[in-house]
Amino acid sequence: MKRGRRPKPSAQRRLEGNPGRRPFNAREPQLPPPSSDAPPLELATDLVASSEWSRLLPLLKKSHTVTEGDRGSLLALCQQWSRYLEANGKIAQSGMVVRSPSGYPMPNPYIGISNKALGNCLKLWVELGLTPSARARVSTAPGFSGEDDVFAEFDEPTPPLVS
Repeated sequence: MKRGRRPKPSAQRRLEGNPGRRPFNAREPQLPPPSSDAPPLELATDLVASSEWSRLLPLLKKSHTVTEGDRGSLLALCQQWSRYLEANGKIAQSGMVVRSPSGYPMPNPYIGISNKALGNCLKLWVELGLTPSARARVSTAPGFSGEDDVFAEFDEPTPPLVS
C-alpha cells in the first residue's frame, strides 16, 4: 500500500502546464480513446444510465480525459447515478418516514440507498474530473491538442530497459 496523495495523471499534468517541472513518466501506458459513443450493452435495460452515458462520454472525449480503460469507471458512474435518481423518486413517493411492519415510524430505507449511491458518484466524478474542484486544477492552452506539440522533439528519449 502506497501512502500520500495519488499521483495526477500525466494528461492532467500536461493540461496544467506541469507547474512542478517534474519529468513525465515515459513508460506510462497509452490507452486508446473509447471506440464507440454508443452506450454499452450493460446499460441497455437502464434508460437513465444509458442517457447519462450518452451525455458524459462526448464531454470527456472532447477534453481528452477518458480512454478505453476508463470504460468501467464511467459505466459504474452511470449505474450509480441511475440508482441515486431511482431511490430519490421512491423517497418522494413514500416520504422520508415510513411505517415499519410492526406499525412504528422509521426512516425510509431508500434514504440509505440514495446516500450510498451519491457517495459513489462523488468518488467517480472526482476520478473522471467531473467536479468543479477537479476541473479548477486543469487549464488548457488555446488550441492545444497533444498531437501537434511543437516541442515534442525536445523530450528526453526513454532509456532502454536492462534485464
